[in-house]
Amino acid sequence: MEKSAVSETSTVANRWSRHPEFYTYTVTFLVEGHLFRVPRDELVAQSTVFRDRFLLPKGDSETVDDQSHSEAVEDESDPNPVEGENVPETVEGESDLHPVVLEGVSKKEFESFLRALMGRKYATNKGSDLGQGQWISVLKLSTMWEFKRLREVAIQHLDLPSKPLPPIDKFVLASKYGIKKWMLPALLELAERARPISVEEGRLIGFENALKLAAVREELKTTNTIGYTVENTIDWIRENYILKPRDEGSKPDDFERPKTPKYEKYKSHNGRKSMQSPTDKDEENLLRISLIIKAFDL
Repeated sequence: MEKSAVSETSTVANRWSRHPEFYTYTVTFLVEGHLFRVPRDELVAQSTVFRDRFLLPKGDSETVDDQSHSEAVEDESDPNPVEGENVPETVEGESDLHPVVLEGVSKKEFESFLRALMGRKYATNKGSDLGQGQWISVLKLSTMWEFKRLREVAIQHLDLPSKPLPPIDKFVLASKYGIKKWMLPALLELAERARPISVEEGRLIGFENALKLAAVREELKTTNTIGYTVENTIDWIRENYILKPRDEGSKPDDFERPKTPKYEKYKSHNGRKSMQSPTDKDEENLLRISLIIKAFDL
């Protein structure tokens, strides 16, 4: 029965052309014993990993012809093929019998990823209903499979001021998934909070990072002003500076590209322009930033 159905499908494919726009290809995945069948177009459109995996060079004709491959498949898949029967090529992911097996991915992670991906495509609210843990799964898989746009969406959802991530989680995620803009704010918050780093937090960020953070905290004890919080420092950074990535050729001390800090703006005085001097708060903020940058080599 199975060979008859496959043979019939192959005959139809050989007889007619598939419409280039309105013929949807699907891919079947196997994750933790569950089969998922999803449209292929969105996968290959957004991910270089899936694009390289599923898109093969095509000939000039739009007609799909599997018969030219039948002899090779007969040798590999069926040691005793039925004489005269056309045995189509088995392609991974094209049927429930031959799914793409995803290792190292949980069913829940894949569900969250697909809800975010398909929700954006079809303008549904499924993606926006995801919680923080689910968006972390989306971040993991979109990074692993190189879905650049979906990765940015996940980062935005995890960086909402209304639902902030704990600084320790933010640092761990930033380190694991290469989110440079999260590193400095997370480390500043950890360095300036009243509560010391716990043993469990030390395990999460690693022994070396825990020691660096302890050293920075000791240094900051002599420079902090009463009533001044880390939020003030982070707001000041966002207002006055843009982080300059290391891969742009920056030097160890050239860690930021300034916008136009308030103390650098010209002010008018008797018709002449002069520069404002940096305040004590500006100097303190620069010191905080410098300690973090040097300690963690950002």
